[in-house]
Amino acid sequence: MLVRLSGAAAEVLNELVRRGYFATKSEAIRAGILRLGENFGLFKPSMRYWRELGEEIRGSARKMGHEEILEALERLEREA
Repeated sequence: MLVRLSGAAAEVLNELVRRGYFATKSEAIRAGILRLGENFGLFKPSMRYWRELGEEIRGSARKMGHEEILEALERLEREA
């Protein structure tokens, strides 16, 4: 896929790479797309799943078994 950027978008992209936040422009663009997906509720990073799952396990009145943990994870994925 070919993407041409100019103006502020190109300047920000170049600066992100220049400062070392990303190794390449492609890497920065991929990260930006995932962040947009997250902001619009289309994508939930795996670390968020683990954090939410951990909160659910800690909030459980009793120790959760393997099957219950899998069910909780599936529910979190559906809610994404």
